[in-house]
Amino acid sequence: MIKRNLNLILFFIILICLFLLTFQNFVHSGFVVEDFVDSNVSITKYLAIEFSNNLSSGIYFGNVSVLPAINLNSTGNNIGIGNSTEFYINVSSDSNTNVDFCIKANSGLTSVALDEIVLGNETYANSTSTNDSIPSLTNDVALTTNYVSSGENILPGGINYYRFWLDIPASQPSGDYNNTLSFKGIQNGLSC
Repeated sequence: MIKRNLNLILFFIILICLFLLTFQNFVHSGFVVEDFVDSNVSITKYLAIEFSNNLSSGIYFGNVSVLPAINLNSTGNNIGIGNSTEFYINVSSDSNTNVDFCIKANSGLTSVALDEIVLGNETYANSTSTNDSIPSLTNDVALTTNYVSSGENILPGGINYYRFWLDIPASQPSGDYNNTLSFKGIQNGLSC
């Protein structure tokens, strides 16, 4: 009889355990558990620029036989449709930031004999549009040997146009004169 009672007790214990195991899948505590996690991403600034064919070919003022020469046009200044300029820099449309442009010259125009047309005589103007008079000589700026702003807040897919002029004094010795201009595209708002 004790064995039978013990078996019966064991049977009820197993039955209760099975019942509790099954019942726990259907009963909810009524408590809500909530927690927070951060989600983030860092997108780097990307910009790409491209020179027009005429600008990448160089800025030429041609052969000059009569001095002084004042506001001598560069050969690319007025060769576009309607005498627009063909000197420009495109901001790639896949850039994800607006662009500022900077410009500088390495020195004044210098000959092999080391004669120099001082840098203040080589000027430029820039604009985000172009026609027969834009960019305008009335807005020209002398080149310097330090980077200076030459176009601000150009949108992705936008264009910055340039024109260049040169003054040559009457006493300038003959010769071939050269210098190098540098352009830099930077994220809008940064200094050159």
